[in-house]
Amino acid sequence: MSSKRKTIVGIFVVAGVLLFAVGLYLIGGRGQLFASKFHVYADFKNIDTLQTGARVRVSGMDAGQVTGIRVPKDPSERFRLALQIDDKFHPIVREDSVASIETSGMVGSKYVNVSIGSAKSPDCPPGATLPSQEASSLGALMQKGNELVASLQTTIKDVRTRADSALQNITSAAGNANGMIVSISGNVKRIASNGANLTNNANAILADIRQGHGTAGKLLTDRTVASNVETTVADAKQATANLEQAAKKVDTIATNVEKQDLPDVQKTLANTQSMTSQLNKAVGTLFASKNENESTAVALRSTVHEAQQTMANLNDDTDAVKHNFFFRGFFHRRGFFDLQTLTPEEYPSTKFVKKPRDRVWLGSAGLFKVGVNGDQQITPAGHEILDQAMSNFVPYLPNNPIMVEGYAEGGSPSERYLVSRQRAFAVEQYLETHFHLHPELVGMMPLGDQPPAHAGKKMWNGISLVLVVSKNR
Repeated sequence: MSSKRKTIVGIFVVAGVLLFAVGLYLIGGRGQLFASKFHVYADFKNIDTLQTGARVRVSGMDAGQVTGIRVPKDPSERFRLALQIDDKFHPIVREDSVASIETSGMVGSKYVNVSIGSAKSPDCPPGATLPSQEASSLGALMQKGNELVASLQTTIKDVRTRADSALQNITSAAGNANGMIVSISGNVKRIASNGANLTNNANAILADIRQGHGTAGKLLTDRTVASNVETTVADAKQATANLEQAAKKVDTIATNVEKQDLPDVQKTLANTQSMTSQLNKAVGTLFASKNENESTAVALRSTVHEAQQTMANLNDDTDAVKHNFFFRGFFHRRGFFDLQTLTPEEYPSTKFVKKPRDRVWLGSAGLFKVGVNGDQQITPAGHEILDQAMSNFVPYLPNNPIMVEGYAEGGSPSERYLVSRQRAFAVEQYLETHFHLHPELVGMMPLGDQPPAHAGKKMWNGISLVLVVSKNR
């Protein structure tokens, strides 16, 4: 074979391989070439590095891609995203479904997530514009949290400064009051002492006069003068008595000041010190607990929640290798099932249908009730029913996968799908929390009212728990 012929054959072989690879991607990848689709739109103020061709997920499940991004012509307008969604998700995409831009992992690619609408909302017509929810970046949230913490620290510092100043003023006032009381007490005592001395001197003079000593005593021999002198002495005694009463009143005032006003001032000082202690304790509690101002608490908890959610999304990056074409068979033999992305079309070919270790059928009667929002909820008796049904699976827990099949009868196909999904989701959440099972090993499969072929039932209304025993576990 000539060199030219070999070159042509080589080019032909390479082109064939490339065409085969492209065909596989279009058939099995996000493009889904032969799948039926419908288009909707969503408007965003900030698309945060989202690009054309990004994934579109419905309630976390791959459902399509972003086919176009229209740049706004005016600052008051928003970016308009054209979303292509697989037609099988049309029954759960309603007019009140909300579109939001999410991130896969810590630094993963952006995708558009569309939430499931409510059962009471009308179906979303093709070409409709879905309500959108703007996403907050982690950097903006952290910056806002730092600003709030800085503002809070400044406020607390100012409160501390004012409290210290108030305490110093009260302490100074108490000292001044003590000095004034001590000064008044000394003056009152001196006044009382002087009054007592005056009384003693007057009594001594009267005694001398009565005995006839001195000039005053001699005057007593004259009855007229004596009468005048007696009148004068009586007036002196009355003045002395009045002076004693005044001295006693001053002494009483001083005593009241010492017994009443001084304790009140000391009590005020003690209350102020107690208030300062409580304020310091409140400041410490403010830094150590969650009793902050309501808006600050919401912003900080929201920041922490967003950070935790971002860290959780990091698992998406580590699970990517499990979906690789070359390693898929290896993980299936090890018992790996991607329960979160498994579709009803793929489900009949899995071991949950072909080779289950055990299957338990549970009817809806007594197991579920309708909540105030119209959703399906597990009854208290239903918890006991599930605990009894799981007793058959206990020897194989917690390292073997369990599938919760949801079923519902009556209504339109979309209504049966929604009710069966709500029932499967409620049971899945209960099994994960009550039996402490890993979320990757518990899945849900809404099947309307049609169980898989050869599953033992033609129609069902309730749930079915299916256990698969994996190899090498």
